[in-house]
Amino acid sequence: MKTKILILLIAFTFLSCKTNNSETDGKAKMTFEKAKWIEIKGGDYPYRDEMLSDLMESGILKTLHKQEVLELLGEPNRTDENFLFYTVSQQRLAFWPLHTKTLVIKFSGENTVEWVKIHE
Repeated sequence: MKTKILILLIAFTFLSCKTNNSETDGKAKMTFEKAKWIEIKGGDYPYRDEMLSDLMESGILKTLHKQEVLELLGEPNRTDENFLFYTVSQQRLAFWPLHTKTLVIKFSGENTVEWVKIHE
């Protein structure tokens, strides 16, 4: 029993370790496409992480109103008052999430974008 627990702890440790160096990511950058942004395969969004840098660097989100953001990005995974949350990627161990990257958009009282951040 102790051996099984030790093996699980070691496996969990190795699976949860990841470098944050973009050079070692091996992910190609893609230009933003709405159809690929909203595509879901097996509960994951296969293209969002690759398109995120283009979306952030373009600055397009900061010029939009809430309804325009919803039209561009589709329905968010979660909402909270003046915030929209879009899951970009999620690493799991079985069904437990180990690491989640989320695009967070905050709106001002006039429904204009106040800021856009990536939460990891």
